[in-house]
Amino acid sequence: MYSLSTVLSLASILIAGYVLLQIAYNRLFSPLRNIPGPFLASITGYWLVFVDLAGFRTTVIHKLHLRYGPTVRIGPQEVSFASAEAINTIYGQQTVFMKAPIYESMSLQPLGIFSIRDKEAHSQRRSLLSHAFSSSNLQNTEPVIRERVDYLMQVLRQSKGSSVDALERFRAFSLDVVGQLFLGASFGALEAKQPPQFLHDMDKVFLISGMQWTFPWMFAVMSKLPVPALQDFLASKQRVTDYGKHAYEDYLRINKSAPNRKDLLSKILFNSSGEAPLTDRETYTEVGNLVFAGTDTTSTTLTYLCWELTRNPELQTRLRQDLQECQERSSPQGKVSREVLDSPLLEAVINESLRLHPAAPASLQRITPPTGATVSGVRLPASTIVSMQCYTTNRDAAAFPDPDTFSPDRWLKSGGGTAAMKELFMPFSKGTRACLGKNLAFMELKLVVASLFLQFGLKAPPQTTDDSMAMRDHFLVLPKGGKCDLLFESLNGSVDRGHANAELL
Repeated sequence: MYSLSTVLSLASILIAGYVLLQIAYNRLFSPLRNIPGPFLASITGYWLVFVDLAGFRTTVIHKLHLRYGPTVRIGPQEVSFASAEAINTIYGQQTVFMKAPIYESMSLQPLGIFSIRDKEAHSQRRSLLSHAFSSSNLQNTEPVIRERVDYLMQVLRQSKGSSVDALERFRAFSLDVVGQLFLGASFGALEAKQPPQFLHDMDKVFLISGMQWTFPWMFAVMSKLPVPALQDFLASKQRVTDYGKHAYEDYLRINKSAPNRKDLLSKILFNSSGEAPLTDRETYTEVGNLVFAGTDTTSTTLTYLCWELTRNPELQTRLRQDLQECQERSSPQGKVSREVLDSPLLEAVINESLRLHPAAPASLQRITPPTGATVSGVRLPASTIVSMQCYTTNRDAAAFPDPDTFSPDRWLKSGGGTAAMKELFMPFSKGTRACLGKNLAFMELKLVVASLFLQFGLKAPPQTTDDSMAMRDHFLVLPKGGKCDLLFESLNGSVDRGHANAELL
């Protein structure tokens, strides 16, 4: 009989041999072998996992594109692209690519629109949800958003010269808005002294999902360990889903069958014939997804926009003067008017913030079909993971000269953006998988930014620095310091320009 040491030695040799053969194949024989990229990427995908867990995936991949060009191998079976041509191939209306399997780890069953991979199933789900975001439905919800904007201005005015964590306040505002729109009731986050538990749980979801997908064996072990703090951390994902379930049940109990309500949840629950198109489980899953997606994206954009304008006082003054002139021409007595919200400079400032600081800057992964595919002239075999990240496309130097500079004028000089700018600009993704809530997000952003700079002057205190605001991302973005302290100085003679039930002129 063989001794235990002999068996272990043989096993070690076999494992080492397998690893070496795999490395040799990936380096010398893989169909991706001629695609440029770092050495480690050709032999293992784990190098990128640890970069991802540290919050640097997006910036590291961007640097690789600067070094190697628009096509980079970032794993043994993964390629990152950065060209306009690739956008249409990978994400366009006629794409043959499905979402990568990792998306299924980002949601509990039943899968929602964000995680559904099958194209036909996704198309059916999108058609059931998209009518809720029509222009007429969004106009009906505008008073709800205005009421929260008004209250946000009151909260900021109460700071009276003390610094305020703008990120925390904007997150509270965004959470309240989506709660009101999709659950029929505000979370009350702006009124609360401490951020709701829901926000803390949201912070952990993508980190948990990443661990669950990349290290399933470790996740399985961790889920069994009797450590209360660890179990509480892992339970965050389930709590987010449970909250949506309970809030949805409360909504049904209070409002019963009321398809004529103005909130967006009623539009999701009932189609034009008054029939419920989704099961209860599917509905509260989608509601949870919408609350999740609509909170950090809007608040992050507002945070970085305000920070950029504290770094450029002249631009801040110029924006304020433009908004004031629009306001005086249209509605000098109060509410923010249509002319203010249609200001080209206001839109340019928002677009530039979305370009330079996208809330979801990371790789949007897709997988090639069984027949393989060609992207930007590169032939890819079946089951290759392909991706693009808007952090990089938004910084294409040919389309966006001086790409790391915050310059809203680039949008004004080009009449809202050149064809190349529009093609590469993808903070809300592209094609059939583009964000459903884009128009809602723009409505919120315009109302908040216009109200804010009509009523306040913004400055950054010493503790808010370039280093503290450096990006860390786990799919979504947070500043390195975890907050953004700003000073909101009420302008002399400024008034509360909103009304809870006001409509646009």
